[in-house]
Amino acid sequence: MVVATERRLEAPSPAIGRGAWLVGLLAAVPLLVTLFWTGLNHDVRFVLGCLRASEIGPVGVFVHRPLLYRLMLVPAMHLSSETEIRLAALVLVALVALWLRASLRRPEASIIALAVGLALALSPNWDFLQPEWLAGLFATAAVAGALWPKRLWLSAILGGLGAALAVLVKFTTAPTALLAIGVVVLVDRRRALWMTVAAAVLGPALFGLSVLAEPREWRWFHEFSALNGSSPLNGGEIDLIALGRLIVNEALQNPLFALLPVSVVVLLRLRRGWWVLLLAVGVLAVSATALLQAQWFQYHLTPLLPLAAGVWALAVGRWCVEYRHPPWTLVAFTAVLAGVAPWVAAQPEEWRHAHQAPAYWVLGGVVLLGCVLAAVEPARAGGRPMLVVPALVTVAALSVQVWPSSPYSFDFSAADSRNTDRVNMTTRLAGQLPAIRDRIGADTEVLYLAFGDVPYFLGNPTPCRYPSPTFLARSTQLPELRGLESYAENAACLTDPRVRYLVWVRGWLDVDKLEPRLAQAIRDIYDCSHPLRTDDVEVCPHR
Repeated sequence: MVVATERRLEAPSPAIGRGAWLVGLLAAVPLLVTLFWTGLNHDVRFVLGCLRASEIGPVGVFVHRPLLYRLMLVPAMHLSSETEIRLAALVLVALVALWLRASLRRPEASIIALAVGLALALSPNWDFLQPEWLAGLFATAAVAGALWPKRLWLSAILGGLGAALAVLVKFTTAPTALLAIGVVVLVDRRRALWMTVAAAVLGPALFGLSVLAEPREWRWFHEFSALNGSSPLNGGEIDLIALGRLIVNEALQNPLFALLPVSVVVLLRLRRGWWVLLLAVGVLAVSATALLQAQWFQYHLTPLLPLAAGVWALAVGRWCVEYRHPPWTLVAFTAVLAGVAPWVAAQPEEWRHAHQAPAYWVLGGVVLLGCVLAAVEPARAGGRPMLVVPALVTVAALSVQVWPSSPYSFDFSAADSRNTDRVNMTTRLAGQLPAIRDRIGADTEVLYLAFGDVPYFLGNPTPCRYPSPTFLARSTQLPELRGLESYAENAACLTDPRVRYLVWVRGWLDVDKLEPRLAQAIRDIYDCSHPLRTDDVEVCPHR
């Protein structure tokens, strides 16, 4: 075993070679699209809008995210454009990918780092900078941190810290930390053990510090789940069919994720062992958190995308090391899906819904055929282990979901929302709300009954601890929330005498469905008979 390992480490590293410039040029196209056109998603704007509008500060404001996530986005508050925010995030991704490459010390390190880095950099817009995305970034850093140092104590601290941070960005991201630990287990069990011990100490310690900084954090930690009435933890249905659709929709738009079973078959021909069970447990754990949240957002599966990309790259790279050419079955099937997926995604929503069953069956057949052909592909050595073709295919496969015509899902959650639709909505809000701000005054305090992207584009301050009133909005569907302390705090904002205007999006919060006393208070305090209007927002003055 030791001799075989040494032989692999001493093998010539498969290189992208002279085609590196072509890979870089191709990757630059989708990256530039995301930098200068796509912008940020509405959930990230929600957090940034609430952080910017709040007069309380990031530690004490409620944005439906843990303190660590809020603090991670604080630097973005001070950047002047979404291009700068995305660029800063891409720099972090590049640094982590380079760190991963340096830490692996294997012939396949370059293509693995490239694939994992691009999977994070070219994540779908709704995934980018979500807590699940940050958890994937921290998990990648945890792997690099655990494997890079020579000293065990430093390995434990760096790896454990990365794993702890992966948990603390949302708590439901705990399986993402387990993915990182599982990867390290396969390389060095001793380091994985001490990394786990360090994470078990650092995680609770950092959470304790967050509670000391803001005692409400403990209460909010317990109330997060109450805001999700569809969760099985709150009596909701365990919907395995919906989970299956979520996974298939992710596969339909991400070829590397779809072909994860084929990548596994290729690797099994090179190295059999219990690692397959470890991979399966990790995938099931992440899927289980999506099942328990039961909101069916594709971004709940985001940590699986860099994992699938890493496994794909490992399969290609290791096959190149062993046989001096790529596993052409895996590469060819990836290229086919990378070519077909954008065309399928560009079809009208009605067409996609009408062709749901054929699409599901065809994808399943393609994956099954890929597994069979990969299992019987001749394993003959020869040629030169150039990776330019697999690298180009990787870029094409990971670019599918960033093109303007790509919807958020094939036929499931927000299937009617394309990247172009998000950009058009951004243009509308950014074009209309500044005029409202000029009319009422940029420093005038307001009360928002709106999703957080309205504070993001309007920019007026609010004295409320709950800039976007999540507890009030959810209470229209979950009356049991009305007994929570945070609900009472949120409701108290309605009568704050410092507020001069109500900023209201009727489609987001139906005042008539609020608790009657709160609905009446809004009518008594604010005059909405002749509001300032945009296409989405009404602004009502204090009586």
